[in-house]
Amino acid sequence: ATFQTPLVLSSPNSPNSTAFECPDSDDALCIQVNKGDHLPGVPMHRFKAGIDYWVTSKWRIGGDLVAASDQVFFGDEGNDGKRLPGYATVDLHTSYDLTDHIQIYGLVDNVFDTRYGLFGNYFDRELANEAGTVSGLDDDFFTNAQTITPAPPVTAYGGVKMSF
Repeated sequence: ATFQTPLVLSSPNSPNSTAFECPDSDDALCIQVNKGDHLPGVPMHRFKAGIDYWVTSKWRIGGDLVAASDQVFFGDEGNDGKRLPGYATVDLHTSYDLTDHIQIYGLVDNVFDTRYGLFGNYFDRELANEAGTVSGLDDDFFTNAQTITPAPPVTAYGGVKMSF
């Protein structure tokens, strides 16, 4: 997904050196977006594959592979900064039909405990540092304006499904 028209967008927390003062504001920063720049949060490539195998007529096992390429941080619509790295994860699942109406199941997500970010944007470092000084942090504690939401670590679920 790309921008199809060049435009100027407000990006008040952009740490990129290409940011400039917005024409209509004295303190806000803007960035130039060019035709073809990638939309933030949307990987250029995404791959999903899964397989299920019936061990018996009642027991099923399977797995899924999910991979995504890197993506642009929100607030960097001009694609001028570092990107959020891509990732690949493996998930496993199994189920067993106790009866025609009762099934037990188990899921393990992110089997190899891959560490990656799901979402990235920029925050206001000046305000964060002001808040940090109240908590006893140095007034320049926050030096990188990037925020990354981490993906969950390896996670296991189990349960019972009932149908009527």
